[in-house]
Amino acid sequence: MDERGYRDDLRKVILEMTQKDLEGNASQRGIKKYFEGNIDKIINENIKKASSGMSCNNVYLNILKSGSNEKNISLIVKSIKSQDLFKSKKELIKFARYLGINATTKNSYNSILRRIANHIYSNRNEYSKRYFSYQKGGREYILEPERIKEDLIESYKSKARNDMKSIAKLLEISVDDEDNAEDIRRKVINYIMKEKLNKR
Repeated sequence: MDERGYRDDLRKVILEMTQKDLEGNASQRGIKKYFEGNIDKIINENIKKASSGMSCNNVYLNILKSGSNEKNISLIVKSIKSQDLFKSKKELIKFARYLGINATTKNSYNSILRRIANHIYSNRNEYSKRYFSYQKGGREYILEPERIKEDLIESYKSKARNDMKSIAKLLEISVDDEDNAEDIRRKVINYIMKEKLNKR
């Protein structure tokens, strides 16, 4: 698959996820337009985070994504062992703890390795949905569509809040720091309604 194919697939996945979150929202069309226009920017921000993140964390995500596609536990074991990071038992213990597996130096390297592989194999459906392999500039990134979706929604909320804040400022309506876009919108509507009633 070329880079465009990866991008289009990821965009489709995220937009479908946001669509589910939007059900029942009154201004769906406007939000959908915003999401479609800003999704590439948010994906690129997540790629930057992934490339600047801890290298061991990137290895973890790669193992989880590739392991979720393996046919058996032995292949997952082989995949883990192929990583230079996991040549030492200390690093393997860190990975086990990252996955919520209780492992100590008393456990043998092979028993920890087997428990990690079992864990990944048992949770392969969850990991295959959680992580998305994305190619850009000849590099592979493991991204989390759920996180990108949340960043996209947060970006919209922030923009909507700033827009409503600007309207409130023009109307000289005081706004609290905790007010979200919907709170400010209500204040603006109440203000306009009062003004209309006073004029009558």
